[in-house]
Amino acid sequence: MKNTLKKSLFVGVAALGLVAAVGTANATQASAKSYAKVTSNKALGGDATSRNVNFTGKSALYTKAGTLRGARVKASKAVLSSFANSKSSQHNVRAYRVATTNRGSVYYKIVSFDGAYRGWIYGGKTSGVFGGGVEQYNTTTAPAANADTSSSVNSSASINTQGQTTGLSATQKAATYKIANPGTTNDGTEVTYTYPAWTQYKKGRVITDSTPYKDATFKVTDETTRTREGDLWVKIEATDAANSKANGWILYSGLKQATPATPVDTFNADTSVKIAYRDATTGKVLDKTNTWTTASTGTKQGNAVNALVNNAGYSLTQYLVNTGAPSGYTFKTTDGKSVASNASNLTISPVITGAKFGDTLTVDVTPTAAQTKVAFYYETTSGSSIAALSASDFAYGYPAMTADQQSKALPDTKTTPSTFNVSKYFDDYDLGNNANAQFINQFKDATNSYTASAGQLTDPTTGKTTGLPKTGFFGQSLNNGTQRYFYVFDGQATKANNADLQTKGATVKVVMQRFTTTLPLPAQETNANANTDYIAK
Repeated sequence: MKNTLKKSLFVGVAALGLVAAVGTANATQASAKSYAKVTSNKALGGDATSRNVNFTGKSALYTKAGTLRGARVKASKAVLSSFANSKSSQHNVRAYRVATTNRGSVYYKIVSFDGAYRGWIYGGKTSGVFGGGVEQYNTTTAPAANADTSSSVNSSASINTQGQTTGLSATQKAATYKIANPGTTNDGTEVTYTYPAWTQYKKGRVITDSTPYKDATFKVTDETTRTREGDLWVKIEATDAANSKANGWILYSGLKQATPATPVDTFNADTSVKIAYRDATTGKVLDKTNTWTTASTGTKQGNAVNALVNNAGYSLTQYLVNTGAPSGYTFKTTDGKSVASNASNLTISPVITGAKFGDTLTVDVTPTAAQTKVAFYYETTSGSSIAALSASDFAYGYPAMTADQQSKALPDTKTTPSTFNVSKYFDDYDLGNNANAQFINQFKDATNSYTASAGQLTDPTTGKTTGLPKTGFFGQSLNNGTQRYFYVFDGQATKANNADLQTKGATVKVVMQRFTTTLPLPAQETNANANTDYIAK
């Protein structure tokens, strides 16, 4: 009986041991099944600006997808919720990878713009659609409309740039500015940026010292506010191409109105005659004047000019005719014909044949048709939506062309008819033999153009390289300076984004295709005879 009892106890204990072992095994298996597995982990593509996000406070930040074994919290939901309402753009966030687990959960790898936080956060159930702990976020916002809705410009107005958060008025847009306190401080007011500070990941300063540009003047070409701070930023472009390296974004409060230099009148009434111009359509005398000065000595105010000549050998009449009318105007002839060599078909007061030293002759002129201009845009893929290109998007500012190139590239405004067809000027370049490619035939030779060989340019959307050489212009750097954008004229897209029939003087949207390249940036070229007058600004 004792043996039977011992055997029963032994069997009972063994059975309990077996149950415990089975229970432990099942517990281990259950624990293993409680962790998810990653089925996909890849970089996010497309336009980087579309991957700017904000925290919602609904999920914490982890070292890896939160449901994976070993995932640790890097920032709690409460911490991230406080960042969501931050008033500092340094707390903006960029998503750059996406992972999916075997449970169908999506996680995004993110980094804060200041680099302080990097990790994985739950993003919902659909890859490519932000949800859960993050939501898509615009780091900049169009400013509220200015209270001054008038389209008229008051050129004599005094402009205060401080404390403004609304958009600019017409007068402010038309004004000329200088950097108020040139220096090196990285606070948004002293140097310029590729984008408003901290609104795009790893996009920083254009220049680090604005002291060399203390006398430079700028025009405003764009405006926006930083969403978090609500402060007003403007994109500025130098009025002199020699200062274009400083073009970029700056706080509006970092500018001051430029004071026009007081013109010095060096007119000598004993040796000269001044020529003024009257707009015959309005009756107003233009600001522009020219001065003829004799090469002879001993003349006095009130003496007759007669046939005396200047240092170039031109008589007063020859000088007036050869100098021509001011830019944007043409002489108004009394017979509708070309200007006579002796100016006999011009309306001049007093009459030129009786001119005396010290006189001001006023000649009638009329406005010419407005010059047809272009505005630059880019597309990332053929047929995609287009976005505006500013001077600071190009490595060396807008491409400059000579007056001769511009006259050949764009419609002549001095002849009839008053309209033109975009398709007759903006077709694609075809070995120089396309009569409808007048724009690109000149634009390809603009200052700082560059011809990239086959395979040196990459379509950023498809990842494919170009199979033919392409001429275009270098843009800003990306990916920590390892690449640059490269813009190439696209005639098909240009024609697709403009009505074919245009009035001379219109602005044509010129569309460039945007590529990326690892080519080094060549040294900047300059041409004293080239300018960007053909571009609408």
